[in-house]
Amino acid sequence: MEKKERCFRQADSRHMREELRRLVEYHVYLERYVAKTFNKLRSNTFAIGLVSSEGALLDLYPHDKTAQENLFHGEIQVSDLWCGIGHNAVSEGLKVRRSRMSVGAENEADILKQYAVYFAIMNMNDIYEPYALQPPFGIVILTPLGYASDVFFAMSVGIAHDLMLNVQFKSTSVKFYERSGKGVLVVDSMMAEETLITYCNEELLRILDVPAADLRYQPVGKLINPLPDNTKFWEIVEECKVVSNEPMRLRVGGSEVECLVTTDAYKQPSIKSTGVIFYLTTQRKISEELSEKMANGAVKTFDDIIGGDYSLKNMIERAKRMALTDSNIMILGESGTGKDVLAQAIHNGSQRRRKPFIALNCGAMPKDLIESELFGYEAGAFTGAKKNGNMGKFELAMGGTIFLDEIGEMPLDLQAKLLRVVEQKQLMRLGGSRLITVDVKIIAATNADIWEMIEKKQFRADLFYRLSTMRLNLMPLRERKGDIIPLCEYFIRRISKRIGKDNIMRLTDESKALLLSMDWLGNIRELQNLIECIVQLYPGDLILPQYILENTMSYQRPAALEMRAAPPAARERERLPEPPLPRLGAVTREELENALEVCGQNRTKAAKYLGISRRTIYRKLEEYGLSDENQMSPKK
Repeated sequence: MEKKERCFRQADSRHMREELRRLVEYHVYLERYVAKTFNKLRSNTFAIGLVSSEGALLDLYPHDKTAQENLFHGEIQVSDLWCGIGHNAVSEGLKVRRSRMSVGAENEADILKQYAVYFAIMNMNDIYEPYALQPPFGIVILTPLGYASDVFFAMSVGIAHDLMLNVQFKSTSVKFYERSGKGVLVVDSMMAEETLITYCNEELLRILDVPAADLRYQPVGKLINPLPDNTKFWEIVEECKVVSNEPMRLRVGGSEVECLVTTDAYKQPSIKSTGVIFYLTTQRKISEELSEKMANGAVKTFDDIIGGDYSLKNMIERAKRMALTDSNIMILGESGTGKDVLAQAIHNGSQRRRKPFIALNCGAMPKDLIESELFGYEAGAFTGAKKNGNMGKFELAMGGTIFLDEIGEMPLDLQAKLLRVVEQKQLMRLGGSRLITVDVKIIAATNADIWEMIEKKQFRADLFYRLSTMRLNLMPLRERKGDIIPLCEYFIRRISKRIGKDNIMRLTDESKALLLSMDWLGNIRELQNLIECIVQLYPGDLILPQYILENTMSYQRPAALEMRAAPPAARERERLPEPPLPRLGAVTREELENALEVCGQNRTKAAKYLGISRRTIYRKLEEYGLSDENQMSPKK
């Protein structure tokens, strides 16, 4: 064949690089298709090429130089621009966005008159409308005129169709990957000498803490350090292993990432496709996702704390300020004073309000189960453990608040483990070997005399100070008598509405006087239960004194009042000075200062002298500004 003078212009290298990057998936699938086709046809009568949007020949197969020279004699080469050399199937097809063929003389350029050109257009990336249209490109089959056949036109259209389907359905499958919410990495170990990344998402890059980048069809070693690092990862790739929630430490660059890995494997050697789909997540991510699905267990707000007592209002204002911090809070108060309501209010007043509020009563849980409830356990940690292990309350509260009620009931050995979690912000599940980072605000509460427990080595002082970065004292109801009637009226309205009772009962003056004379050992809870009984059981509009007495048969005077009324001999046995006259009201600043002076500044003796608990005297000292909260000591 007479070799004609070449008339093609050459595409610049930048355009070639950009188009090959844009069409990288089509390029890869075409390479696989060609390998499969030529292996079966064993034909050297034609070549298949990929054409860019500007008509540049991006690649041409077969790459067998002998066959290519025999077919085209150097007249057709990679990077040739087919637009601008007159009419031919490529230039016409790109212009009208249709598949075209041009045979022999139908080609305007002299150099092409000895060839047949079959071009199939491609410009859709999606199987759904509007099909993600992009600049058109296509597949071209080139053959010497002597081998021209309409079969080649059908073949070019078929190849283009198959390539689009492969890319489109890969795009669709990616949507299924993304539904997992995990970091996704798809690798292929057969398409090149190195294992290549065929897909990775933003979540994967976030987990691995690497900058966003287009890593498609780049070597996996550019992302995950190659051997000898990451032996478990590369073993999975080499053997196409399937694993589920496998803990793995990946070395990425100069840092390490703890993650959980699940994989699917695919093997299609006939089309040179073998690899692994990795789904990566972290324990923290799992905890956060579960936390998001959990309802906020806190339903109370500061508006639900009823009372006009001055000290109570000051305490609420202080609690509101504490809610804006991430510091741990200790709530001290007698049983029934509303520690759980205050804890919920603090959570709902914080920036964590949309995250979980998880409560655990340390006194209501069997001691041998508290650890697994708090910290969770791994599979097989003990007899009866769930097959896949279980999250603890700290993990469930991720990003939110955990409320540890009756913290004084926690066993000493568990206190040491809790202290480590509070200090390190990390925990280890029962039977586990990996540390899990937790982000929770801790609110603890107790009705015990925590100072006495510390003194008797029943509660760790270091844990107490860690949990009580900030402290709140809930005063007993008998010290805020002015709130008793408003609380009763609030409970009457709320209970009546709940049970659908039309008539709202009222307290008689005699009933009010009786309620005010009682000491309410069970505090607000006892008062609420009393009103619940009366509203449910009694008809009419009035609450009479006998209704109250009938439901408080076991009422007794509190020990503090009994002590105040004890004879002098009993007080002498306590070696205390003569106390002031019996008093039912709250301790005043003057009385408190006098008691401390009489008792030589010994707070424990001053509390007994005044007939109040040590908890109350510490709260009063704080309220009147007579004690530095951070320097409080149970012995002074």
